[in-house]
Amino acid sequence: MENRFGFRDLVLAILLMAILVSIWIAMKQFDRQWDLLKQLAADLDQQSKEVNRINQLLRSGTISTDPTGMVGAGLSNELNHKAFARILATQSSEDFAQGDWHIDVFAQTVGKLTPLISSDVYQRQVEQFVLQPLARRDPVSLEWKPLLAASWQISEDGLTISFDLREDVRFSDGEPMMARDVVFTFKFIMNPKIDAPRTRAYYEKIESVTAKGPYRVVFRLREPYFLGFNICAGMDILAKHFYGSFTEEKFNASTGLLFGSGPYKLAVDPLHWKPGTGKLTLIRNDRYWGVDPAFNRLIWQEISDPTARLTTFVNGEIDRFGPTPEQYLSLKNDAKVNKQAQRHEFETITSGYRYIGWNQTRGGESTIFADKRVRQALTMLTDRDGMADRLMVGLASTASGPFHPLGNQADPAVEPWPYDPQRATQLLNEVGWQDRDGDGLLEDAQGHSFEFKLIYPASSENYKQMAFYLKDAYARAGILLEPDPLEWTIMLQRINDRQFDAITLGWGGTIEADPYQIFHSDQMEAGGDNYVCYVNEELDVLINEARVTVNETNRNLLWRRIHRILHEDQPYTFLFNRRSVVFIDRRIRNVQDTAVGLNSPVEWYVPVVDQKWTR
Repeated sequence: MENRFGFRDLVLAILLMAILVSIWIAMKQFDRQWDLLKQLAADLDQQSKEVNRINQLLRSGTISTDPTGMVGAGLSNELNHKAFARILATQSSEDFAQGDWHIDVFAQTVGKLTPLISSDVYQRQVEQFVLQPLARRDPVSLEWKPLLAASWQISEDGLTISFDLREDVRFSDGEPMMARDVVFTFKFIMNPKIDAPRTRAYYEKIESVTAKGPYRVVFRLREPYFLGFNICAGMDILAKHFYGSFTEEKFNASTGLLFGSGPYKLAVDPLHWKPGTGKLTLIRNDRYWGVDPAFNRLIWQEISDPTARLTTFVNGEIDRFGPTPEQYLSLKNDAKVNKQAQRHEFETITSGYRYIGWNQTRGGESTIFADKRVRQALTMLTDRDGMADRLMVGLASTASGPFHPLGNQADPAVEPWPYDPQRATQLLNEVGWQDRDGDGLLEDAQGHSFEFKLIYPASSENYKQMAFYLKDAYARAGILLEPDPLEWTIMLQRINDRQFDAITLGWGGTIEADPYQIFHSDQMEAGGDNYVCYVNEELDVLINEARVTVNETNRNLLWRRIHRILHEDQPYTFLFNRRSVVFIDRRIRNVQDTAVGLNSPVEWYVPVVDQKWTR
């Protein structure tokens, strides 16, 4: 068969070859374009990193631009190194990186985020990343460092404190922070229509706050006060243009009006935040004036069940976990947990204490706890050493009063009341509580049995165990204790209304505590923290005197007298000074023990290779 290759076939072959050549050329061009795109992406990534680096340097004050466009040392250099020295030191680490999320957990639902009108300890943990004071203590040296203020001067008599404010501070909407905001904050707090009696009591020593120009503000104290500088410098500054737009009624009824100049802000509009979602989220303040911390988001899961919290941590869904004493026993030797998490154990002067508070007045009538001998007896029926060992698994030491033994306020000569059921029974008999009918229960002269309810947080297994431990201990002495667990918001309302018999909770500590808010009779009114309605006129006089004693040596002598009176009167049965244990995911770097506990998460970071969350 003849094979003919004609002109038509030649044309087709040429066309086919042309197509193949075109495809080959296109592929080569595509490869070059792809290489160019990859190079461009790499260049852009490098430039983005460089821009971020320069931005951080500008914010830190390491470099700054002047009006001529020249780059050099600026005024913010010294200020930022004072205010952000610890963060800047962290960011000099070789593996430091921005990004990732820090996910914590709360054991309760946060009911309010509006400043001033809630005493919720969880709310305060969130606030510290959004609101900012004029100055803050260094967590290691405990020295005051500037933040919103650039500098300050204190008069010789200690009654006048002047602050020169930074001129580069902005709130999260870009509005500048000025002296007018500081003046507004004080007036807002002291407005009796604002539902903030606890905070007002704290600031009552301030007579006036006056603006002396746009960036200078002067505080005037009514009298010398040992915490005078602390309360002025530590006041969280509220934005006048934001908070001043609300009536007192609307502010008091709000839940989420959290707005400030800090490195983070609410992930939702503060006007729209509502409690009960199960999660609380802060995102970066994209207009932050200071040195950016590493995390893109701070998140708090709200998980009331302790077992569920543990499971969530073990599954790697949260980064930070404070175990119950029972969980600590099993976790500390768990190989998987120790590989996954770093463990921090610490006791500091700010660790605080647990207590049982005995309500002495209810509905205008004296209660069974009004006689101090009853309170002393109940303390001696409480085996605090045994409870510290068994219920707190050794993470506590018996307390003798409200002042931490690591500080200078506590009288070292004061020994905790002993566990002595026999002496306790004698005291109760003196008061008139006796087993009059042989049924093993104590009755008064009218035949009423000695019984009461003890309220405590329903979500805490440890408090539950403690309540039932106390129930058994008091039952052996003829006293009926009924455990009364309450949800947190309900418990706060009962405290505010003084509608309880006895309560067990804990107070956090401070470097030098002011007992006025908790034990002075002026704070018995609703909203004050003397919710056990304790009155001792001598104590009131001593607290008042100590608060105006500037000399530390003389002041500590007064605190120790106060310690002795509180030990004698036992308005609380002071249970334990606490030792804290925290597990933190190992991918998080620069977690440090300091004089006041762990350092702030704004100093933590996660290297790029270990980051879990990219947005």
